[in-house]
Amino acid sequence: MKILKGSRIALASAVAIGGLTQGVQAMPMFATQTGVDCAGCHTQQMPRLNKFGRKFAASGMTISQRVSDMNTTDGFVSNMDINPSMLIKSKYNRTYDKPNGKGEIDESEGSTNEGEFSPIRMATIYLGGRVAENVGAIVKVGYRKEEGESIEGKAVYARPMDDQSYLGAVFFSTQSLGPFSGMEFYNTGLYKPLRMFDMKIYNNTVQKQKIGAQAATGLQVYYDRDGLFNEEDHFFVTAGMYAPAQDGAIYDIGDNLIPFARIAYEYMYSDFNFIFGGFIMKGGDIVADTAPLSIKRETYGIDFQLEGSVMEREVTLAASYVFKNDLEYSGINSDVDELDTESRYDEGFSVEGAVSVTEAIIAKASYMHYNDQNEYRKDNRNGSNASWQAEKINVKSIDYAIGLGLDYGFTLVVPMKLAVEYAWMKPTLTRVEDYQNFMATLTLPF
Repeated sequence: MKILKGSRIALASAVAIGGLTQGVQAMPMFATQTGVDCAGCHTQQMPRLNKFGRKFAASGMTISQRVSDMNTTDGFVSNMDINPSMLIKSKYNRTYDKPNGKGEIDESEGSTNEGEFSPIRMATIYLGGRVAENVGAIVKVGYRKEEGESIEGKAVYARPMDDQSYLGAVFFSTQSLGPFSGMEFYNTGLYKPLRMFDMKIYNNTVQKQKIGAQAATGLQVYYDRDGLFNEEDHFFVTAGMYAPAQDGAIYDIGDNLIPFARIAYEYMYSDFNFIFGGFIMKGGDIVADTAPLSIKRETYGIDFQLEGSVMEREVTLAASYVFKNDLEYSGINSDVDELDTESRYDEGFSVEGAVSVTEAIIAKASYMHYNDQNEYRKDNRNGSNASWQAEKINVKSIDYAIGLGLDYGFTLVVPMKLAVEYAWMKPTLTRVEDYQNFMATLTLPF
Protein backbone atom coordinates (compact mmCIF):
# COMPACT_ATOMS: atom_id res chain seq x y z
CA MET A 1 0.00 0.00 0.00
CA LYS A 2 1.28 3.42 -0.92
CA ILE A 3 1.47 6.04 1.80
CA LEU A 4 -0.46 9.29 1.53
CA LYS A 5 1.72 12.34 1.25
CA GLY A 6 2.03 14.28 4.49
CA SER A 7 0.72 17.51 3.04
CA ARG A 8 -2.61 15.93 2.15
CA ILE A 9 -2.97 14.31 5.55
CA ALA A 10 -2.19 17.65 7.14
CA LEU A 11 -4.86 19.37 5.05
CA ALA A 12 -7.53 16.85 6.05
CA SER A 13 -6.47 16.97 9.68
CA ALA A 14 -6.56 20.76 9.77
CA VAL A 15 -10.15 20.75 8.58
CA ALA A 16 -11.09 18.02 11.05
CA ILE A 17 -9.69 19.62 14.20
CA GLY A 18 -10.94 23.07 13.25
CA GLY A 19 -14.33 22.43 14.87
CA LEU A 20 -14.55 21.85 18.58
CA THR A 21 -18.28 21.25 18.94
CA GLN A 22 -20.26 18.34 17.62
CA GLY A 23 -23.57 18.09 15.83
CA VAL A 24 -24.18 18.16 12.12
CA GLN A 25 -27.83 19.15 11.92
CA ALA A 26 -30.60 17.70 9.79
CA MET A 27 -31.74 19.79 6.86
CA PRO A 28 -32.75 23.03 8.63
CA MET A 29 -35.94 23.23 6.52
CA PHE A 30 -37.28 19.99 8.03
CA ALA A 31 -35.96 20.71 11.51
CA THR A 32 -37.94 23.96 11.41
CA GLN A 33 -41.03 22.16 10.13
CA THR A 34 -41.07 19.25 12.58
CA GLY A 35 -39.78 21.14 15.60
CA VAL A 36 -37.17 18.47 16.37
CA ASP A 37 -33.39 18.48 16.05
CA CYS A 38 -31.30 16.17 13.86
CA ALA A 39 -31.63 13.16 16.21
CA GLY A 40 -35.39 13.24 15.74
CA CYS A 41 -35.26 11.99 12.14
CA HIS A 42 -31.70 10.74 11.60
CA THR A 43 -29.31 8.19 12.97
CA GLN A 44 -26.07 9.55 14.32
CA GLN A 45 -24.58 8.89 10.90
CA MET A 46 -26.52 11.48 8.96
CA PRO A 47 -28.27 11.75 6.58
CA ARG A 48 -29.42 8.15 7.21
CA LEU A 49 -32.98 7.99 8.55
CA ASN A 50 -34.27 6.47 11.77
CA LYS A 51 -37.80 5.19 12.42
CA PHE A 52 -39.36 8.63 12.84
CA GLY A 53 -37.47 9.92 9.81
CA ARG A 54 -39.02 7.13 7.75
CA LYS A 55 -42.46 8.05 9.08
CA PHE A 56 -41.90 11.69 8.12
CA ALA A 57 -40.99 10.61 4.58
CA ALA A 58 -44.02 8.30 4.37
CA SER A 59 -46.24 11.22 5.42
CA GLY A 60 -45.15 13.00 2.25
CA MET A 61 -43.23 15.55 4.33
CA THR A 62 -46.56 16.78 5.75
CA ILE A 63 -45.89 16.34 9.49
CA SER A 64 -45.58 19.89 10.82
CA GLN A 65 -45.30 20.97 14.43
CA ARG A 66 -45.65 24.61 13.36
CA VAL A 67 -48.99 23.95 11.64
CA SER A 68 -50.21 21.99 14.67
CA ASP A 69 -49.19 24.76 17.06
CA MET A 70 -50.78 27.49 14.94
CA ASN A 71 -54.09 25.65 14.61
CA THR A 72 -54.19 24.94 18.36
CA THR A 73 -53.11 28.40 19.53
CA ASP A 74 -54.71 30.68 16.96
CA GLY A 75 -57.83 28.67 16.23
CA PHE A 76 -57.58 28.68 12.42
CA VAL A 77 -56.48 26.13 9.86
CA SER A 78 -53.08 26.68 8.23
CA ASN A 79 -52.03 23.92 5.83
CA MET A 80 -48.76 25.15 4.34
CA ASP A 81 -45.27 24.94 5.84
CA ILE A 82 -42.62 25.51 3.15
CA ASN A 83 -39.00 26.27 4.05
CA PRO A 84 -35.64 26.59 2.23
CA SER A 85 -32.26 24.93 2.81
CA MET A 86 -28.89 24.69 1.10
CA LEU A 87 -26.26 21.95 0.94
CA ILE A 88 -22.63 22.31 -0.15
CA LYS A 89 -20.15 19.46 -0.49
CA SER A 90 -16.39 19.61 -1.09
CA LYS A 91 -14.33 16.56 -2.05
CA TYR A 92 -10.76 15.36 -2.45
CA ASN A 93 -10.29 12.04 -4.24
CA ARG A 94 -7.08 10.14 -5.02
CA THR A 95 -6.65 6.64 -6.45
CA TYR A 96 -3.48 4.58 -6.44
CA ASP A 97 -2.68 2.27 -9.39
CA LYS A 98 -6.27 2.38 -10.70
CA PRO A 99 -6.40 0.67 -14.13
CA ASN A 100 -7.79 1.97 -17.41
CA GLY A 101 -9.85 -0.08 -19.86
CA LYS A 102 -6.72 -1.93 -21.02
CA GLY A 103 -5.82 -3.09 -17.53
CA GLU A 104 -2.86 -0.73 -17.31
CA ILE A 105 -2.33 1.93 -14.66
CA ASP A 106 -4.17 5.03 -15.80
CA GLU A 107 -1.60 7.76 -16.35
CA SER A 108 -3.73 9.96 -18.60
CA GLU A 109 -4.14 13.66 -17.87
CA GLY A 110 -6.95 14.24 -15.39
CA SER A 111 -6.81 10.72 -14.01
CA THR A 112 -7.80 10.33 -10.36
CA ASN A 113 -4.38 8.67 -9.90
CA GLU A 114 -3.07 12.24 -9.94
CA GLY A 115 -5.53 13.35 -7.27
CA GLU A 116 -8.59 15.51 -7.70
CA PHE A 117 -9.78 18.33 -5.43
CA SER A 118 -13.19 19.96 -5.89
CA PRO A 119 -13.81 22.90 -3.52
CA ILE A 120 -17.47 22.77 -4.55
CA ARG A 121 -18.32 19.28 -5.72
CA MET A 122 -22.01 19.85 -5.17
CA ALA A 123 -24.18 22.85 -4.30
CA THR A 124 -27.94 22.48 -3.96
CA ILE A 125 -30.76 24.81 -2.94
CA TYR A 126 -33.87 23.09 -1.55
CA LEU A 127 -37.40 24.42 -1.14
CA GLY A 128 -40.09 22.16 0.21
CA GLY A 129 -42.24 20.72 2.95
CA ARG A 130 -45.97 20.63 3.58
CA VAL A 131 -48.05 22.15 0.75
CA ALA A 132 -51.50 21.13 1.95
CA GLU A 133 -53.08 18.75 4.47
CA ASN A 134 -52.13 15.60 2.55
CA VAL A 135 -49.64 17.00 0.04
CA GLY A 136 -45.90 17.57 0.33
CA ALA A 137 -43.32 18.57 -2.25
CA ILE A 138 -39.67 19.44 -2.64
CA VAL A 139 -37.78 21.18 -5.44
CA LYS A 140 -33.99 21.09 -5.74
CA VAL A 141 -31.91 23.38 -7.92
CA GLY A 142 -28.32 22.29 -7.93
CA TYR A 143 -24.90 21.85 -9.44
CA ARG A 144 -22.82 18.68 -9.43
CA LYS A 145 -19.40 18.47 -11.00
CA GLU A 146 -20.31 15.22 -12.75
CA GLU A 147 -23.70 16.29 -14.17
CA GLY A 148 -23.60 20.08 -14.20
CA GLU A 149 -26.72 22.10 -13.39
CA SER A 150 -30.01 20.40 -12.61
CA ILE A 151 -33.59 20.96 -11.49
CA GLU A 152 -35.35 18.05 -9.83
CA GLY A 153 -37.94 17.27 -7.23
CA LYS A 154 -41.06 15.36 -6.30
CA ALA A 155 -44.67 15.85 -5.22
CA VAL A 156 -46.32 13.43 -2.78
CA TYR A 157 -49.96 12.79 -1.97
CA ALA A 158 -50.07 10.92 1.35
CA ARG A 159 -53.45 9.98 2.77
CA PRO A 160 -53.54 8.69 6.37
CA MET A 161 -55.66 5.53 6.45
CA ASP A 162 -55.61 5.51 10.25
CA ASP A 163 -53.17 6.42 13.01
CA GLN A 164 -50.70 3.80 11.78
CA SER A 165 -50.70 3.84 7.98
CA TYR A 166 -50.37 5.96 4.84
CA LEU A 167 -51.52 5.31 1.29
CA GLY A 168 -49.84 7.60 -1.20
CA ALA A 169 -48.71 8.45 -4.70
CA VAL A 170 -45.53 10.21 -5.83
CA PHE A 171 -44.47 11.93 -9.02
CA PHE A 172 -40.71 12.48 -9.21
CA SER A 173 -37.97 13.58 -11.55
CA THR A 174 -34.25 13.40 -10.79
CA GLN A 175 -31.00 13.76 -12.67
CA SER A 176 -28.87 11.38 -10.62
CA LEU A 177 -30.76 9.76 -7.70
CA GLY A 178 -32.42 6.87 -9.56
CA PRO A 179 -35.91 5.34 -9.75
CA PHE A 180 -36.24 4.74 -6.00
CA SER A 181 -35.85 8.44 -5.19
CA GLY A 182 -39.63 8.99 -5.20
CA MET A 183 -40.31 7.09 -1.98
CA GLU A 184 -37.46 5.09 -0.43
CA PHE A 185 -36.26 5.68 3.12
CA TYR A 186 -34.08 2.70 4.04
CA ASN A 187 -30.32 3.05 4.30
CA THR A 188 -29.10 0.27 1.99
CA GLY A 189 -28.26 2.44 -1.05
CA LEU A 190 -31.38 2.14 -3.22
CA TYR A 191 -31.80 5.87 -2.61
CA LYS A 192 -28.40 7.42 -3.23
CA PRO A 193 -28.28 9.94 -0.32
CA LEU A 194 -29.12 7.27 2.28
CA ARG A 195 -25.90 5.31 2.06
CA MET A 196 -23.13 4.69 4.56
CA PHE A 197 -20.04 5.66 2.53
CA ASP A 198 -19.52 8.70 0.32
CA MET A 199 -17.12 6.48 -1.68
CA LYS A 200 -20.14 4.57 -2.91
CA ILE A 201 -18.75 2.57 -5.86
CA TYR A 202 -16.31 0.59 -3.70
CA ASN A 203 -18.60 -0.01 -0.75
CA ASN A 204 -22.19 -0.49 -1.92
CA THR A 205 -23.11 -2.91 -4.70
CA VAL A 206 -26.43 -1.18 -5.44
CA GLN A 207 -24.62 2.09 -6.08
CA LYS A 208 -21.77 0.31 -7.92
CA GLN A 209 -24.32 -1.07 -10.36
CA LYS A 210 -26.08 2.32 -10.67
CA ILE A 211 -29.39 0.83 -9.55
CA GLY A 212 -29.96 3.68 -7.11
CA ALA A 213 -28.47 6.34 -9.37
CA GLN A 214 -28.82 8.05 -12.78
CA ALA A 215 -31.68 10.09 -14.22
CA ALA A 216 -35.26 8.95 -13.64
CA THR A 217 -38.75 10.37 -14.09
CA GLY A 218 -41.65 8.36 -12.80
CA LEU A 219 -44.84 7.78 -10.89
CA GLN A 220 -45.32 5.35 -8.01
CA VAL A 221 -47.89 4.41 -5.39
CA TYR A 222 -47.04 3.13 -1.91
CA TYR A 223 -48.51 1.77 1.29
CA ASP A 224 -46.77 2.23 4.65
CA ARG A 225 -48.06 0.70 7.88
CA ASP A 226 -47.05 0.31 11.51
CA GLY A 227 -48.32 -2.76 13.36
CA LEU A 228 -49.17 -5.04 10.45
CA PHE A 229 -49.09 -8.27 12.49
CA ASN A 230 -48.21 -6.94 15.94
CA GLU A 231 -47.17 -3.74 17.69
CA GLU A 232 -43.47 -4.27 16.99
CA ASP A 233 -43.46 -4.52 13.18
CA HIS A 234 -43.68 -2.26 10.15
CA PHE A 235 -44.53 -2.88 6.48
CA PHE A 236 -43.76 -0.88 3.34
CA VAL A 237 -44.55 -1.65 -0.31
CA THR A 238 -44.35 0.49 -3.43
CA ALA A 239 -44.71 0.00 -7.18
CA GLY A 240 -44.55 2.25 -10.20
CA MET A 241 -43.00 3.00 -13.56
CA TYR A 242 -40.07 5.20 -14.52
CA ALA A 243 -38.23 6.42 -17.59
CA PRO A 244 -34.41 6.70 -17.39
CA ALA A 245 -34.39 10.41 -18.30
CA GLN A 246 -35.76 13.81 -17.35
CA ASP A 247 -36.80 14.87 -20.84
CA GLY A 248 -37.27 13.47 -24.35
CA ALA A 249 -33.95 14.70 -25.72
CA ILE A 250 -32.33 11.24 -25.66
CA TYR A 251 -35.20 8.80 -25.12
CA ASP A 252 -38.82 8.69 -26.18
CA ILE A 253 -40.01 8.61 -22.58
CA GLY A 254 -43.39 7.11 -23.43
CA ASP A 255 -41.73 4.11 -25.10
CA ASN A 256 -39.16 3.55 -22.35
CA LEU A 257 -41.14 3.07 -19.16
CA ILE A 258 -39.71 0.45 -16.80
CA PRO A 259 -41.96 -1.07 -14.08
CA PHE A 260 -40.38 -1.35 -10.62
CA ALA A 261 -41.41 -2.45 -7.14
CA ARG A 262 -40.02 -2.60 -3.63
CA ILE A 263 -41.17 -4.32 -0.43
CA ALA A 264 -39.74 -4.14 3.11
CA TYR A 265 -40.66 -5.56 6.49
CA GLU A 266 -39.36 -4.39 9.88
CA TYR A 267 -39.46 -6.25 13.16
CA MET A 268 -38.24 -4.99 16.52
CA TYR A 269 -36.66 -7.59 18.80
CA SER A 270 -35.12 -6.51 22.09
CA ASP A 271 -32.99 -3.41 21.34
CA PHE A 272 -32.65 -4.14 17.61
CA ASN A 273 -34.76 -3.36 14.58
CA PHE A 274 -34.42 -5.92 11.76
CA ILE A 275 -35.39 -4.87 8.24
CA PHE A 276 -35.73 -7.28 5.32
CA GLY A 277 -36.46 -6.09 1.80
CA GLY A 278 -36.47 -6.86 -1.90
CA PHE A 279 -36.69 -4.94 -5.17
CA ILE A 280 -37.28 -5.54 -8.86
CA MET A 281 -37.11 -3.55 -12.10
CA LYS A 282 -38.16 -5.33 -15.28
CA GLY A 283 -39.35 -4.13 -18.68
CA GLY A 284 -38.43 -2.49 -21.97
CA ASP A 285 -37.51 -3.79 -25.43
CA ILE A 286 -34.61 -4.49 -27.76
CA VAL A 287 -34.98 -2.60 -31.06
CA ALA A 288 -33.25 -2.42 -34.43
CA ASP A 289 -30.11 -0.34 -34.96
CA THR A 290 -32.14 2.19 -36.98
CA ALA A 291 -34.86 2.63 -34.34
CA PRO A 292 -34.88 5.33 -31.63
CA LEU A 293 -32.77 4.64 -28.55
CA SER A 294 -34.42 2.05 -26.32
CA ILE A 295 -33.71 0.35 -23.00
CA LYS A 296 -34.43 -3.12 -21.64
CA ARG A 297 -33.89 -3.88 -17.98
CA GLU A 298 -34.08 -6.89 -15.67
CA THR A 299 -32.91 -6.29 -12.10
CA TYR A 300 -33.56 -8.32 -8.93
CA GLY A 301 -32.13 -7.92 -5.46
CA ILE A 302 -32.64 -8.23 -1.71
CA ASP A 303 -31.40 -6.06 1.14
CA PHE A 304 -31.11 -6.17 4.89
CA GLN A 305 -30.73 -3.51 7.57
CA LEU A 306 -30.08 -3.76 11.30
CA GLU A 307 -30.22 -0.82 13.68
CA GLY A 308 -29.84 -0.72 17.43
CA SER A 309 -27.38 -0.14 20.25
CA VAL A 310 -24.64 -2.11 22.01
CA MET A 311 -23.18 -0.81 25.29
CA GLU A 312 -24.91 2.53 24.63
CA ARG A 313 -23.21 2.78 21.22
CA GLU A 314 -25.37 3.16 18.13
CA VAL A 315 -24.70 0.38 15.62
CA THR A 316 -26.02 -0.10 12.09
CA LEU A 317 -25.53 -2.80 9.49
CA ALA A 318 -26.66 -2.76 5.86
CA ALA A 319 -26.30 -5.51 3.26
CA SER A 320 -27.44 -5.87 -0.36
CA TYR A 321 -27.30 -8.75 -2.80
CA VAL A 322 -28.08 -8.10 -6.47
CA PHE A 323 -28.82 -11.42 -8.17
CA LYS A 324 -29.11 -9.99 -11.65
CA ASN A 325 -28.75 -6.55 -13.19
CA ASP A 326 -29.06 -6.71 -16.98
CA LEU A 327 -29.38 -3.31 -18.59
CA GLU A 328 -29.27 -3.34 -22.38
CA TYR A 329 -29.42 -0.37 -24.76
CA SER A 330 -30.27 -0.67 -28.43
CA GLY A 331 -31.13 1.59 -31.33
CA ILE A 332 -29.62 4.87 -32.48
CA ASN A 333 -26.82 6.25 -30.24
CA SER A 334 -26.76 3.12 -28.06
CA ASP A 335 -22.97 3.03 -28.41
CA VAL A 336 -22.23 6.70 -27.73
CA ASP A 337 -20.10 6.97 -24.58
CA GLU A 338 -21.16 10.57 -23.90
CA LEU A 339 -24.75 9.42 -23.37
CA ASP A 340 -23.80 6.87 -20.69
CA THR A 341 -25.57 4.11 -22.61
CA GLU A 342 -23.14 1.26 -22.02
CA SER A 343 -25.03 -2.00 -21.55
CA ARG A 344 -24.51 -3.68 -18.18
CA TYR A 345 -24.62 -7.31 -17.11
CA ASP A 346 -23.56 -7.62 -13.49
CA GLU A 347 -24.30 -8.91 -10.01
CA GLY A 348 -22.76 -8.40 -6.60
CA PHE A 349 -22.93 -8.32 -2.83
CA SER A 350 -21.98 -5.76 -0.19
CA VAL A 351 -22.17 -5.36 3.57
CA GLU A 352 -21.50 -2.15 5.50
CA GLY A 353 -21.35 -1.50 9.22
CA ALA A 354 -21.01 1.55 11.46
CA VAL A 355 -20.64 2.20 15.18
CA SER A 356 -20.66 5.43 17.17
CA VAL A 357 -17.26 5.83 18.82
CA THR A 358 -18.29 9.10 20.49
CA GLU A 359 -21.20 11.49 20.06
CA ALA A 360 -19.24 13.15 17.25
CA ILE A 361 -17.33 10.29 15.61
CA ILE A 362 -18.62 7.32 13.62
CA ALA A 363 -16.34 4.43 12.58
CA LYS A 364 -17.42 2.34 9.58
CA ALA A 365 -16.24 -0.61 7.50
CA SER A 366 -17.42 -2.38 4.35
CA TYR A 367 -16.90 -5.44 2.15
CA MET A 368 -18.04 -5.64 -1.48
CA HIS A 369 -17.85 -8.26 -4.23
CA TYR A 370 -18.69 -7.23 -7.79
CA ASN A 371 -18.98 -9.41 -10.90
CA ASP A 372 -19.09 -7.63 -14.25
CA GLN A 373 -20.50 -10.22 -16.68
CA ASN A 374 -20.23 -8.09 -19.81
CA GLU A 375 -18.12 -9.90 -22.41
CA TYR A 376 -17.20 -6.61 -24.15
CA ARG A 377 -17.46 -8.24 -27.56
CA LYS A 378 -17.33 -6.23 -30.77
CA ASP A 379 -19.08 -7.40 -33.94
CA ASN A 380 -16.67 -7.47 -36.91
CA ARG A 381 -19.16 -9.00 -39.34
CA ASN A 382 -18.65 -8.15 -43.00
CA GLY A 383 -21.36 -9.51 -45.25
CA SER A 384 -21.83 -13.19 -44.54
CA ASN A 385 -18.54 -13.46 -42.64
CA ALA A 386 -19.05 -13.31 -38.89
CA SER A 387 -16.36 -12.81 -36.33
CA TRP A 388 -16.17 -11.46 -32.79
CA GLN A 389 -13.31 -10.02 -30.83
CA ALA A 390 -12.90 -8.58 -27.37
CA GLU A 391 -13.47 -4.83 -27.45
CA LYS A 392 -11.61 -4.43 -24.15
CA ILE A 393 -10.70 -6.57 -21.17
CA ASN A 394 -12.80 -6.84 -18.05
CA VAL A 395 -11.09 -4.66 -15.45
CA LYS A 396 -14.26 -3.91 -13.50
CA SER A 397 -14.84 -7.24 -11.74
CA ILE A 398 -13.60 -7.16 -8.14
CA ASP A 399 -13.02 -10.27 -6.04
CA TYR A 400 -13.38 -7.98 -3.07
CA ALA A 401 -13.13 -4.37 -1.98
CA ILE A 402 -12.56 -3.54 1.69
CA GLY A 403 -13.36 -0.07 2.98
CA LEU A 404 -12.71 1.79 6.21
CA GLY A 405 -13.83 5.25 7.22
CA LEU A 406 -14.55 7.85 9.88
CA ASP A 407 -17.31 10.46 10.01
CA TYR A 408 -16.78 13.49 12.23
CA GLY A 409 -19.61 15.89 13.02
CA PHE A 410 -18.68 19.34 14.27
CA THR A 411 -19.66 22.98 14.16
CA LEU A 412 -17.41 25.69 12.76
CA VAL A 413 -19.63 28.73 12.07
CA VAL A 414 -22.16 26.26 10.62
CA PRO A 415 -22.69 22.53 11.34
CA MET A 416 -20.48 20.30 9.16
CA LYS A 417 -19.60 16.68 8.58
CA LEU A 418 -16.17 15.44 7.51
CA ALA A 419 -15.92 11.93 6.09
CA VAL A 420 -12.50 10.33 5.55
CA GLU A 421 -12.53 6.98 3.71
CA TYR A 422 -10.06 4.50 2.26
CA ALA A 423 -10.66 1.35 0.17
CA TRP A 424 -8.50 -1.52 -1.11
CA MET A 425 -9.57 -3.35 -4.30
CA LYS A 426 -8.58 -6.85 -5.46
CA PRO A 427 -9.45 -7.20 -9.18
CA THR A 428 -10.65 -10.58 -10.41
CA LEU A 429 -8.34 -10.43 -13.42
CA THR A 430 -4.87 -11.46 -12.19
CA ARG A 431 -3.05 -9.32 -14.74
CA VAL A 432 -4.58 -6.18 -13.19
CA GLU A 433 -2.78 -4.80 -10.12
CA ASP A 434 -4.50 -4.23 -6.81
CA TYR A 435 -5.40 -0.58 -6.33
CA GLN A 436 -6.61 1.79 -3.61
CA ASN A 437 -8.78 4.85 -3.24
CA PHE A 438 -8.73 7.69 -0.70
CA MET A 439 -11.57 10.18 -0.35
CA ALA A 440 -12.31 13.07 2.00
CA THR A 441 -15.63 14.95 1.79
CA LEU A 442 -16.85 17.96 3.74
CA THR A 443 -20.63 18.52 3.90
CA LEU A 444 -22.20 21.80 4.98
CA PRO A 445 -26.03 22.04 5.38
CA PHE A 446 -27.62 25.47 5.89
